[in-house]
Amino acid sequence: MARPPKILFTILLLIFAFGSCGASASMEISRQEAAANLKQGDIDFILSMDPSKMQELAKLDPSAPFYAGLLVESAGDTVRAGRLFEAALSSPIPKIKSEAARKLISFLTESRDFEQAGRILRFINEKNTMEEFVTLKGAALYVLNRFGELISHYEENSPLREKSNRNGRPALSLMPEKAAEEFESWNRAFCLLSAVKLQKPGTIAIQELRPFLLESPANAAYRWTYDELQRSRDHIFPAAERAAAAGRLAVSGRAYAEALRSFDTVRNVQSSLFFRYDFLLSDLGRAYTSTASKREAGFKLFTDWESAMRTGRNSPVSLSDLTETEQKTIRHILLFYAGRIRRQQGKHGEAGELFARALALAPDAVQEDACIWYILNGAMTEKPETVPGLIKTYAGRWHRDDDFYDILDKLSCYLVGQKKWNDLADVFFAIRNGKDGSIIARYAYLAGRAVSLGYIQGRNMSARDYFTVAYREGNASFYYRALAASHLGRTVVPVSSQSQNTGTIRFPHELEFYVKFFEFGASSYAMAYVRENAARYSIRELRIVAGTFAASDRYLESIQIAGIFMRRDNYVMERADLKLYYPNPYSDLIERYARSNGIHPSVFFGLIRTESAFTPAIASHAGAVGLAQIMPATAKEVAAVIKKRGGPDYAAGSEIDLTNPEINIHMGAVYLKDLTDSMGSPMLALLGYNGGPARIRRLRREAPSLPEDLFIETIAIAETRNYGKRVMAAAAAYGYLYYNMSMNEVVTSIFK
Repeated sequence: MARPPKILFTILLLIFAFGSCGASASMEISRQEAAANLKQGDIDFILSMDPSKMQELAKLDPSAPFYAGLLVESAGDTVRAGRLFEAALSSPIPKIKSEAARKLISFLTESRDFEQAGRILRFINEKNTMEEFVTLKGAALYVLNRFGELISHYEENSPLREKSNRNGRPALSLMPEKAAEEFESWNRAFCLLSAVKLQKPGTIAIQELRPFLLESPANAAYRWTYDELQRSRDHIFPAAERAAAAGRLAVSGRAYAEALRSFDTVRNVQSSLFFRYDFLLSDLGRAYTSTASKREAGFKLFTDWESAMRTGRNSPVSLSDLTETEQKTIRHILLFYAGRIRRQQGKHGEAGELFARALALAPDAVQEDACIWYILNGAMTEKPETVPGLIKTYAGRWHRDDDFYDILDKLSCYLVGQKKWNDLADVFFAIRNGKDGSIIARYAYLAGRAVSLGYIQGRNMSARDYFTVAYREGNASFYYRALAASHLGRTVVPVSSQSQNTGTIRFPHELEFYVKFFEFGASSYAMAYVRENAARYSIRELRIVAGTFAASDRYLESIQIAGIFMRRDNYVMERADLKLYYPNPYSDLIERYARSNGIHPSVFFGLIRTESAFTPAIASHAGAVGLAQIMPATAKEVAAVIKKRGGPDYAAGSEIDLTNPEINIHMGAVYLKDLTDSMGSPMLALLGYNGGPARIRRLRREAPSLPEDLFIETIAIAETRNYGKRVMAAAAAYGYLYYNMSMNEVVTSIFK
């Protein structure tokens, strides 16, 4: 069958290079075996090696230890993993050195391995060429108890001051934002704790450490700092502050009852801490919200505190010590969490009033959007008929349109199901100037259908006008673009096939970083790094990374990466990108079994892409297996049908091998064909494939008069509703890309 070209494994060239340099035959064989084991991700092979010999893997490739370290770390062997990441510091690829340093900081602070700290320190002193090594050196110096030298080291390098970017974060060019924040936290922790070690309690170091514990994010550096203080015999902080830090850590670990016990100590000893540190007050709110037995007590406490601050009577903190802005922020937090508690108790009306009051005091755009979301969500739960009016009120006020996708998704389902076409048009006009093209396209298309069917008047827009909006905004929603294109008689992609791959590539070493995940059997770990770094990459760079995954048959990841850059505001759709997003592996099998069962290949491609992203061995939580995600019980039934019709006996063995692409594709095609025959419509068959045919038949009987493209909008189960849309969108893409079909042909082949 036709398959994409493979990545050329440079490891083979390295093996030959070793041989040509005079390596013995036995050593070359050993390296060949090692390369083969690594390429297969053989963890047992690496675990069998002597920990002190981990650096030998670098003789295969200087970067190999990093990927082997990821494999060993997943097996829980921190000793070998630590040695491997240490060896990876010598990699010629800056990104590998950067990520290895990041791993080693946590490893060193956890293991307190003096010997490894000494080795790392000697290495950095000889080759201190990277900003990330500033923090790693700090970790080594701390483990070696060289506190004065550590402080001098930071004073010389000043990573938090002289090398800061415009946001005040370290200028760690190879690090994503999250990692840069981690390094910043570790730098602060090492400096502050070293100063504490060298000074007496009550000095400036203690005063600087206090806000670090009470208002910094509770990340790994924070947890380590708290543990370091707990190990100290001298309690340098009062009981209330120690309890506050313990409570924050418990919240970060979702141990909310434990957190409340610690916070009770704070309230009884020094409740003013909650009003000095916003993070601490928010953590108290989260703990009360998440502990059912304490919610009423938390609600009373927060509303009493807010009332006291608002009126100035019996305030738990001296208002003269707070600025007006600080008072508003504290009152916002108190009202916001009081609203969340009432929401958890099912009192959505009262919660909405509290969120509205909190909104008036919100200190920034993020908090404003959070309040609006909770107001709309509560109304959607209790009084959905009021939500269109609320959307008209708040749509121009919220800041991040995509944060409200879920609300507008539920709302469109409700409005179409209740046939509230005028309300649907009202929502369209309220959101039409927003930035979320996917939701604008949905409401535009649905309003256009309502006009075309005579359900409502156009409000100075014809059905074609609405469809044109849906088509234009459909970059973010291929489903509605395809539907709109079918009404407009247009192609689904309104740009030429000419590639726009212009400009320079800024990350050649980072591309090599991703390629080597596949060379050394660690491909399953690569996507986490892509997601973390994606915001730093341009569209062209992400396109190259997606192609790297696709070339190694990792279609799930390549599709996900393509989705990341295709959703960007400045993205212009290209045909080549669609082929990344809608690839066609196993084309001979899919076309053969689709056509032999009377299914158009574009539809079957859409189903398999949606079900498995072309991953043969994938299995769902429910037990469905393989490319077409067949349940074992269904497989037995379909196998019997195939045998009865003269096909192969797939059930002849002990069990059916659903990871076999040919078996799975054959069964999926037969099952979809039988569903289509029994349900009378390809779209209803697709919905039944996901949600069960009996359920879809029942839902269809409840809405028999709606056209199928509107009926699908009324399905309350979001997974099934969105499944039908995703398969339809994919079928449209496959029809356009590979079968020269018009959108009208695609749509009429699915909807009846």
